[in-house]
Amino acid sequence: KDRQKARLMWLVEKYGVEDYKKAVVAEIESYNRGVVVEDAQPAPKEPFERRDLHGIHKQPQDGKVRVGILVPAGRLSQTECRQVADLADKYSAGEIRLTVEQNIILPNVDESVIAELLAEPVVTGDSRLKINPGFIEGNMVSCTGAQFCGLALIETKANAESLVQKLESLVTVDRPIRIHMTGCPNSCGQVQAADIGIMGAPARKLDPETGKNKAVPGCKIFVGGRIGEDAHLSLEPFVQGIALEDGELLPVLVDILKTQFGAVDKK
Repeated sequence: KDRQKARLMWLVEKYGVEDYKKAVVAEIESYNRGVVVEDAQPAPKEPFERRDLHGIHKQPQDGKVRVGILVPAGRLSQTECRQVADLADKYSAGEIRLTVEQNIILPNVDESVIAELLAEPVVTGDSRLKINPGFIEGNMVSCTGAQFCGLALIETKANAESLVQKLESLVTVDRPIRIHMTGCPNSCGQVQAADIGIMGAPARKLDPETGKNKAVPGCKIFVGGRIGEDAHLSLEPFVQGIALEDGELLPVLVDILKTQFGAVDKK
């Protein structure tokens, strides 16, 4: 009846976590297929090291590697789609795999052609696509944003791509920093699970012509989400009401990177 409420989160909100969980378990058990349903995810037996999917990595098969390629903010133009398809035809038998972080992998590439692949124009020079991106730009995830989504409060993908490039030019970090950007509280960009999450939200800024505050595109920033065996959701904004323009947002993000993640000024 209401497409805006046709989402699982509204069902959980209506029934509560425990009643929703009981209903799901009862439904699964009603199939009588012998499936054992755990009440919670079992604790991991050993630490899980998160794999780096960018770059060149050996496969178990002799002489084969997988090549991870950054797609900034998960957006490919028509031309880039054709270029990536040509790469796959040439180097990975036409196979392309997509990652949950909006990037691509070419599997089963012969080690003997790595130098040739690295020289391809689509992944070198001024190309948006990169095989060895920095720790910040290589871990950006973005939802669709206002360009194609009627719920989004801000444009995300273009802003996200520009933002991480500028952060890479300003600071250096010693590990991957996951920055996620989402256009609204529905959080398709999963900002609560990110190291730094940027969510579209109202903001106000002084208009020098009128001397009054006016509404501008803005955001809330979440800090400290984690994934893996020590998963944690950052549910409360670290700071909010920040205008989306560079002069307001960049200094805040640089400060967070320095104080929370050990970033230092780029030399």
